[in-house]
Amino acid sequence: MNIRHSLAELWKVVGPIILSALSLFVTFKILEPVALSLGKNFDLLANKGVGKIAFSVMVLLQIVLFLSIYSKKLVDKILNYSIYMFTEKKCFLRCGRYFSFFVIFHIIAQFFFYLSGFSYYNKTQNITFAAIFSLPKGLLFSFFIVFLLAWSEEVIFRGMLYSYFAQFYQPFSSIIITSLIFMFAHDLSNPLNLITKNWQLGLGLFFLGILLNLIFVLTGKLYTGIGAHMGLVAVKVFLRRIPLVEFIPEDQLPFWINNDLRQSLVIQALFLVVIILLIIRHNKRLFPTTPNKIPANSNIQ
Repeated sequence: MNIRHSLAELWKVVGPIILSALSLFVTFKILEPVALSLGKNFDLLANKGVGKIAFSVMVLLQIVLFLSIYSKKLVDKILNYSIYMFTEKKCFLRCGRYFSFFVIFHIIAQFFFYLSGFSYYNKTQNITFAAIFSLPKGLLFSFFIVFLLAWSEEVIFRGMLYSYFAQFYQPFSSIIITSLIFMFAHDLSNPLNLITKNWQLGLGLFFLGILLNLIFVLTGKLYTGIGAHMGLVAVKVFLRRIPLVEFIPEDQLPFWINNDLRQSLVIQALFLVVIILLIIRHNKRLFPTTPNKIPANSNIQ
């Protein structure tokens, strides 16, 4: 009897997630051949581009579908986080504040690598300010894509998945579960690659997931996480379009440095320190004696 009850409770938690995953799998099997027939750039498992955006939209629709069946109240809260937030007066101001902070952080990290000799100014590209300002449309489009990807990922992992798990577990437990899913979901072609072949990327994504979850939980606003997410990605996208700096060959870099900041152990260590400090400072919020089902109002400005 106890086993049956435990299984029923477990299914109550994971059932909608499993059904969403199965529905997503079936939908993918139907749409992927159609997408590839239109062009290789439409690959739904691509790490970037139109395919990734299309896949993110597909995930959003699948999760909304099953959560709407499971709990209309939860869907209303998710819509409040992800859509209605744009009507708040301080939305863009606070989003911009987090965006600016993480852009500056990313620039400082790049500058540290440059001063340390791990990267160098790319003279071969003959990059000038005239060349930079001749690409306003490309940069504007890139900024829009960065926003769209950051918004969709924050809605999926923080707005939806965290809010869902927070109904059953303490905030910090929900943060860990959501961050693990965030880690595995970034290699959809073979999620185990993050552990078996590229553990540094997996570890970086896990810490990044925890940090973004903490920002969401402690501010109670999804747009703060969107700003932070955009800030971390924007500099990388800018340098991809306008390669002002390049890293030295990978075989010459020390083990704790990588041209992908998510894989750099020094950046991961910094993230870990920030995470620990936030946990210590807000332990009552993260480990309440009574479950805090959904993030409360802002506590971090």
